[in-house]
Amino acid sequence: MKKFIYLFIYSLICNIHSQEKKETVYLLFDSKNKKTCIIGESNKYGEIVKKYRKEERKNRITFFICKESFVLDKKDKIDTCDIKYLNKIKFETLQTMESKRGVSKYVFKNSIFEKIYLVEKYKDIIIKYPVIWNTDSTQY
Repeated sequence: MKKFIYLFIYSLICNIHSQEKKETVYLLFDSKNKKTCIIGESNKYGEIVKKYRKEERKNRITFFICKESFVLDKKDKIDTCDIKYLNKIKFETLQTMESKRGVSKYVFKNSIFEKIYLVEKYKDIIIKYPVIWNTDSTQY
C-alpha cells in the first residue's frame, strides 16, 4: 500500500510540474554588430571579443552572445521569413531570460522555455535558428 501511495504522490507531482506553461522566446542575433564584451574571470584580465559570434564544428553551430552560448544542430530545420515578420516578434534579452529562470541557478537554462530561437537579419529576410541554451552539462 505504501508503494502505491508513493507512486501516486510522485505521479501527481510530475503531472503538476509538467503542466507549467513554457514559452517560446526570440533573441536577436546581430552578427554585423561591432559591439564587444569582456569574457573571462574579471574585467581586468578578461578577453575582449565581438558580442555576437558563430563557431561551426562538424554538425553543430555555436552562437555566442557575450558569455552565453546557444547550440544549433545542423540537422534542425532553419526557418526563413520575410523581414516584415520582425514586427510581430517580441524579442527577449539575456537579462529577461535569466530573470525568468527564477531563484534557482541550478535549473537547466534550456528547460525553462518551450523553444528558443535566435533571429538573424539577412538582406530582406530573417533567419530563425532553433537553438538550445548551452550549459556546462550540454557542452558541444
